[in-house]
Amino acid sequence: MANIYFKNSCAWTNVYALVGNDKFLLTERDAQGDLIFDFDNSKYASIYFENELGEKTGAVYLGAFSIGIDYKKNEGMDKNLTYLFAKNVECTGRVDNFVLRDEKNLSHRDDLSKKISVFVPSTYDGVTPHDILYFFDAQNLFGSAGHYTENGDPYGSWQLDVVLSEIHRQYGKNIIVVGIDNADKYRDQELFMDPANFGELAPLATAMPDEDYSRGHLENLDDFMKQTLHPFIKEKYCVSEENIGIGGASMGGIAAFYCGLREFGFYKYVLSYSPAYALYEMSAFENWFKGKNFAENCEKLPKIHIYCGEGDPLERLLVGASKEMKGTLVKFGYPAEKVFETYDEEKPHNEESWRLILPQSFEYLL
Repeated sequence: MANIYFKNSCAWTNVYALVGNDKFLLTERDAQGDLIFDFDNSKYASIYFENELGEKTGAVYLGAFSIGIDYKKNEGMDKNLTYLFAKNVECTGRVDNFVLRDEKNLSHRDDLSKKISVFVPSTYDGVTPHDILYFFDAQNLFGSAGHYTENGDPYGSWQLDVVLSEIHRQYGKNIIVVGIDNADKYRDQELFMDPANFGELAPLATAMPDEDYSRGHLENLDDFMKQTLHPFIKEKYCVSEENIGIGGASMGGIAAFYCGLREFGFYKYVLSYSPAYALYEMSAFENWFKGKNFAENCEKLPKIHIYCGEGDPLERLLVGASKEMKGTLVKFGYPAEKVFETYDEEKPHNEESWRLILPQSFEYLL
């Protein structure tokens, strides 16, 4: 059993918890005024909350989370969003911030350096080796327990600390997240393969007047991560290299996919959420896959979780290529059992959606 807390920012008169075919009126509150529901995680995988008019949150897949749920409006959004937030001290940890210089691999940057944020969970004791998960877009990955980001992000943070706390409770896994900041003018270049080397861009890439996909420095960023960042993390923290993962969403989703398959054996799993595969013609990926010898390297290939929604125009532009990718991989010898897919026709292109799918990723991976 796990306590689930509903904040009721939407000021519903009556709040019901929907689990399976059952419906429960919530009346009990905690000291902060949040409604409490005792969730039977052994019987149900997901939960909704609903008001007396039938308006309800999206499905939330929680595992054994003891967390809070908030349902609220956001400026510029057509519909409400369901947030998760930490509700207990077990979800705390610290974020260490660094700036690493690499004149060779970051020569395309004026400052020759990258901002790095490392989430160190409360389980870290400096003695027990922790797994490493590299993640793009560090600027909105972490949020203090019970809070959303304070940098203007309309969706709140990913709050990876919430998910990692649950992963530790369920599986005994200790994970340090190393976030690479991508909130600057180099974002599109650094999270994108160079078309001159990788292959033909799709019409979608040229249909976005505010974006420039004519060049890419993803290989440079990947080299920085492996040659400069990873040695720094190994020296600074007590880590294990047995289960290194990489993840990201949108541009970060295609970047994680590419880095995960560029060299076999380094990354053991890839989280590719709402990936921007559609910026390239699928033939570019096919030509790349031809030289990868997947069948001969089966033991070294990472597990991949591909997720995409269909709840807004951007997700609908990306979902077709996302659904096509597994079949393309398998055609060139990638083991089908190593590629896991999830699609949700209701979910839009934002951190809230990606945060909700994280528990499912780790259930598959672990």
